[in-house]
Amino acid sequence: MNRIKIIIATALMALTFGANAQYNQLGAKNEFMLKAEIGYAPFMGNFGKLGENGYNLSNYENAASLNVMAGINISQDWFLGFGVGGNYFHSLKIKDAKSLIGATAFIDFDFRPIWQAVMGVDYQPTTIKWAPLMGARIGGSILMANDMLFTPMAEAYGGINWYYAHGLRNMTHNWHSFYATLGVAYMQQTFFLPVRVGWRW
Repeated sequence: MNRIKIIIATALMALTFGANAQYNQLGAKNEFMLKAEIGYAPFMGNFGKLGENGYNLSNYENAASLNVMAGINISQDWFLGFGVGGNYFHSLKIKDAKSLIGATAFIDFDFRPIWQAVMGVDYQPTTIKWAPLMGARIGGSILMANDMLFTPMAEAYGGINWYYAHGLRNMTHNWHSFYATLGVAYMQQTFFLPVRVGWRW
């Protein structure tokens, strides 16, 4: 019995040291990160089947939004996280249309490629201030109407990323930046053209 306890204790210690070594090995390249952004999404068109009252958003509603995301910055260039947001739907075309509130929950992924090539050899610059940005989101949208309407939501976007803190590669927190994106999004039977500005830190 004592031998079994010793084997278990040894195995647990080995797992602990292994996990610690793995954390230390990846810690320099993987950091917890937050993102916050505001945006405005003009109405593009409805899609899907009409209900008793038409589409979920049937009055050419635009959407003002606020999103917050938390996740992992991977190797400085990648981000994967979870986000929640709020939407304010309103119509500029139909003045009598009632404004509505909505909420979203989604997985957010983005990539900020900065690898460059000289004579066929890839390398990471020692200094950089600007980088392109592309990403996607997938999740769900709830419209705070009488029926609490729920639909899937999806978005693809591209934009520009400005490293305001240092602009230096391979330094702690050099991924702190402001960004701007333009994309195409679908939720609540409607396609939107979201324009967003955000802050990552």
